[in-house]
Amino acid sequence: MSSAQIKSTYMSIGALDVSIPPSSLVLKLAINLKSIRYYIQATSHNQIILFGKYTLHHVKNTGDLISRLERIVEKDESLQLAFSKVVIGIDTAYTLMPSEGSQPQENVLVQKIEEAGLDIAFSTDDLLKYSLTKLFKNTEIVHLNSSLLKLLPEYARRETTDKLFVNVEQDYLDIIRYSSDHQLQLMNRYPYRHENDFIYYLLLCAEDLKIDRQTVDLVLLGEVDIQSQIYALCYRYFRNLGFIQQPSNISFTKAFDLYPKHLHFNLYNLSA
Repeated sequence: MSSAQIKSTYMSIGALDVSIPPSSLVLKLAINLKSIRYYIQATSHNQIILFGKYTLHHVKNTGDLISRLERIVEKDESLQLAFSKVVIGIDTAYTLMPSEGSQPQENVLVQKIEEAGLDIAFSTDDLLKYSLTKLFKNTEIVHLNSSLLKLLPEYARRETTDKLFVNVEQDYLDIIRYSSDHQLQLMNRYPYRHENDFIYYLLLCAEDLKIDRQTVDLVLLGEVDIQSQIYALCYRYFRNLGFIQQPSNISFTKAFDLYPKHLHFNLYNLSA
């Protein structure tokens, strides 16, 4: 496939401070067939200093993705730094399983989440893994939603209100639910094409789990805002609606003052 067929659209927030040595920087990068997103975090203050996103066009398979990523890294000086650590979140479908029950499978990575007593298994392939470790040194490959398994129990325990978490992405949603004793009841991904598909899955899960939509706090994170049709539908069916707040141990530079902190929450908290 020619480079003309896999063009990308780039946007960014923030800037690199040249006084910060690369050895004090961590790169957090998320990758799928539709986008490449990254945050750069200064470890000295646990502060996010730069965000970049490439929206990919006409990338249909792993080969296309690798080719596009190689070109992006070649042109993006921010991605060429000698980071102290690079955490790459693979954004694919996943399966949760008890840690003691995991079995190795071909083209499947299994990541242990000790905080949850679970493993998260997700598909990848050797070519992609090889290319990522070749492009980036000191690399750890995880699933993008592993950060949710690590952080959301703390949010679920806050206050006494019942909570239902929904991570919204461009063409899928993740629904996460904890029981009253803070055990994981549900974490699953549902693909959707239209807003009506989205609300169908959400209402179905609420019904199956016997959730009272008048009292539960619906906590949104990801690519959603108060102007979106998805937010309007959630507001229609749930009485208590809000966005997740950033963790207290991570801050952002002033360039992010107007940036919604629920956006890409799973990425900037990766390997938290």
